[in-house]
Amino acid sequence: MNPLYYLLPLLALAVVGLGAVAIFVFNVGGGDEDAARKKPKEPRAERERLPYRYGDDVIFVWGRSVWTGFFVDTTTDEHISSDELVPEALKLPNLMHQLGREFHRPQFQVMLVPRRPDLTGWALDLVERSWRPTDNYRRLIRREAARATSNDRLGSQYDVVFLMRIGQLGDGRGSASAAVAAIADQATGVHDEYFDPNVVAEWHERADEVYAVAVDAGVATQPLMRRDLVRIVRTCLFGHLPIPEDGAIDRRPWGAHEFELAADFRAPNHKSRLEVSVIDDDTGEDRKTYLTTLVATGWPDAIRFAKNRAWGRTLKRLDFPVVVSWRGVLLPPEEFRERGKKIRDNLEDEARDMDRASARIDSLLVEQVERANHLVDEQDSRPFPGMESQLLLTIAASTPEELENRRKRIERLFAKTLDATVLRPKRLQYRLLYNMLPGDGDRSPVGRIAPFRRLQELDQLGVALLTTATHVGDRAVVGRDGIAKGWEGMLVGRTRDGHNPVHYSAHSAIARENGAGVVLVGASGGGKTTLALKVFHYESEAGVRCVFIDPKIDAARMAYFLAFGSQVLDPEFMRHAGEGCLGRPGCPFQPINEEYWRDTEIIDPLRGRAGNLDPLLTASTVTEGRMHAQAMLEIFLGEVAWSRISGYVVEAFSRTLNEYDREVAAYRAAHPGAARTEVERAVPRPTTWNVLQLVVDEFDRVKDAGVADTEVRDLRFAAAVLEDLRKNPYARVAFAREASAVVDDSGKRRTIITLRGLPRAHGNSSSANIARGIIYLVTRLGFQMLEETTERHPVKGWRPQLLFVDEAYSVASTGEGRDLISFVLKQGRAFNIGIVLITQQAGDLARIESEDLDAKAAGTNQIHTVFAFRHHSDADAAQTLPLLNRAPAERSMIETLKSMRDGECVMRDVDAELASVEVDRAFFEFAAAIQSNPHLEARFKAIDPSPDVDEWRWVDEASVLVDEAAAASTRHVVGPGDDDPAEEEEFLTDLSRVDS
Repeated sequence: MNPLYYLLPLLALAVVGLGAVAIFVFNVGGGDEDAARKKPKEPRAERERLPYRYGDDVIFVWGRSVWTGFFVDTTTDEHISSDELVPEALKLPNLMHQLGREFHRPQFQVMLVPRRPDLTGWALDLVERSWRPTDNYRRLIRREAARATSNDRLGSQYDVVFLMRIGQLGDGRGSASAAVAAIADQATGVHDEYFDPNVVAEWHERADEVYAVAVDAGVATQPLMRRDLVRIVRTCLFGHLPIPEDGAIDRRPWGAHEFELAADFRAPNHKSRLEVSVIDDDTGEDRKTYLTTLVATGWPDAIRFAKNRAWGRTLKRLDFPVVVSWRGVLLPPEEFRERGKKIRDNLEDEARDMDRASARIDSLLVEQVERANHLVDEQDSRPFPGMESQLLLTIAASTPEELENRRKRIERLFAKTLDATVLRPKRLQYRLLYNMLPGDGDRSPVGRIAPFRRLQELDQLGVALLTTATHVGDRAVVGRDGIAKGWEGMLVGRTRDGHNPVHYSAHSAIARENGAGVVLVGASGGGKTTLALKVFHYESEAGVRCVFIDPKIDAARMAYFLAFGSQVLDPEFMRHAGEGCLGRPGCPFQPINEEYWRDTEIIDPLRGRAGNLDPLLTASTVTEGRMHAQAMLEIFLGEVAWSRISGYVVEAFSRTLNEYDREVAAYRAAHPGAARTEVERAVPRPTTWNVLQLVVDEFDRVKDAGVADTEVRDLRFAAAVLEDLRKNPYARVAFAREASAVVDDSGKRRTIITLRGLPRAHGNSSSANIARGIIYLVTRLGFQMLEETTERHPVKGWRPQLLFVDEAYSVASTGEGRDLISFVLKQGRAFNIGIVLITQQAGDLARIESEDLDAKAAGTNQIHTVFAFRHHSDADAAQTLPLLNRAPAERSMIETLKSMRDGECVMRDVDAELASVEVDRAFFEFAAAIQSNPHLEARFKAIDPSPDVDEWRWVDEASVLVDEAAAASTRHVVGPGDDDPAEEEEFLTDLSRVDS
């Protein structure tokens, strides 16, 4: 029968519980418990040992029971409504229905286990994967990991663990072996146990059957390994104390006593709590934590499924960790029905007895009888399975007072959210903690005095939404070939909901066979540039070859500060930067971080050296340069003007290149075997200036020869137009007088092409034509830089590359710009090239694709990740929603995008998960480098950044550092006036948001 048939109440968003008719089950158990009571009583010390006898990957033995387990993959739910979460709520009930058909009365345990963030392994793995990391990059990653974990910036991450009992042990020892083992146990304290390999193989086969059922039920899983089991046990026992990471548990399967190597602790049982003592292996210090376990004793009659009432989801968002253990046995419909009838009969007998005694019958008892009858009637008409379960929650704290405070918060949470009762039993805390651990739990007579078990419908497993979380960003996946693809990239920040770490690398997504595109979209001032520059800086330091095309100067501003520090505040600095003399002998400005500056190339076409983008000099060959130069001139002049003068220009190019070819041939004849680089040095390349000069000279010659005006009219026009073009303050970037003006990128880590001051490239005016021509040159240069890589690592492959395009539509307003973006989107993955598009409106992407015949295949489908920052209008937000896989009219998401704070965004990752992210600038020096507020820039940048990242300060120290710098400064810098309280308040407010 279809399991969904059993889950109709949940699909209707309402779950009818058995809270009112639930009973405490005394002396409930199987024959193995009865047999256990007949055995001789064990010594107290032996009874208190944790009965883990064997731990292998996938399976473990608790006492005489064999268990298997796996992790259940979680789903990000922050921006999903209750209706959309119904399939997620059905995940565990569906699994239980499938298990009930395949196994008889399976015993199970569902756990919610917090895991403290540990980024040590991530830092080591990321540095190892980096193509050619600098020493500073290694320090950046290590310090980011330390900051995120030591400052409690990250919340606890929760694992959903499903455990199931799959077998029962017989007596594996004969009398002789038992006697020898007893002597060995007494002498060594270590219990070596032998299990028949064939029996172990049978356990593994049964575990595989459980996994197969999970797959059939649509539950994505990860195997529970031996080290995971130890971590879970330690999490339950060690409370708020750090969990040790050691290798002793990995040597071999443990015996009954050897497990103490993994979980050695003492826990005096106080009236309402445990005082757990754990010895620190490094210091020998006896550290204490306080634990208490709460039990669910009262449950509402009906729970209407809603996202805000999902108690499992709510527990994960508390500011302290909670361990949840929900164990039980799955009852077939027939047994569940009989149990319900027995409850009804008992309640009716109690009501009759009270009536005979002329006692007043409690209204609550009447309601319980009615609901019991309703349950039995439902079972008669539609049999469905149920469970006998026990729900426990363990909390921990460093002091008894804090433990009491957390207990009250948990009890209030359940009472307010679900109208449920959660209590702390007294004098039973040790036994309840025992029941928290993976395995059978406590079966002793003492523990069974109050087992707090209740009959419930399976739908209750879904109401809690245990399997949802807020995770977004990179992750590794294993393909069908068994090869892991992808990794966790740089630490972007943390999720707003749950404070989980957010990792991102464009090349990790490419490694997972996804498109090459990344989009950062949002209104100005929301934080797009901050994230783009962080990715640009970190990836370039990791060895990625990064090219940043910036219509503004944000990227160049960051690079100048990191290389030259407070010198950037000097009024003459930018003039020297435009002249290209920074760091050269004789220049007053020398870098404080020479290594960083050596690997940085900043091209400022409109303010830099004339001709630094001359196509004949920047192209890989002179022949290719001629093609680009002619295309550039056609854009500069427009179709009509170009048609009149193109013949003269083409002839001039032919003469110039023929002469260059003769010089090259002559040199090669004189120097056989000369390398290309040697020829390039010996024979200067011609420039586009030289070509245009030939046309001007030809007109002067013809004019002086007395040729009629009618015959030289077009030539006169050509000479005049080209002369004006060479003098144009914008177009001069394309015409170099000497070959020395060429840009020398040389495969540097960072190349920044800034287009500040460029006219708008719209319309048919001469300035618009010039702007389009310059964009053509810039995109060709960026294209060429990405095309020409020949660097290859024997293990890591081709050097990764990343193209950043800020104000994407301004660059893509020309056909050449669209061609560049389209090429990288479509084919970048094949060449390990990613592209980051930064735009204020998502509609710009549609316009970029509008002229692409393959737009639907190449556009947003090739964009694997989206970061959507704050939007100002409904229309802009509606345009962005399709990029987030949301309908344009979804009002809740529109309001979410409009309400984002500075530095916050909604991220859609490569797995289509969606979550709000807080971008972290981490270091004060980086925050100063990207600071562009004119009221704050001088005060931030008055402090030189150290070339050693180990000396960088956390961004939290910004206010103190800036105040100290201002007090120590001996010269006036631009900033808020000393007597202007409004500006001073704005300054302090900005500092408080630096680490938002």
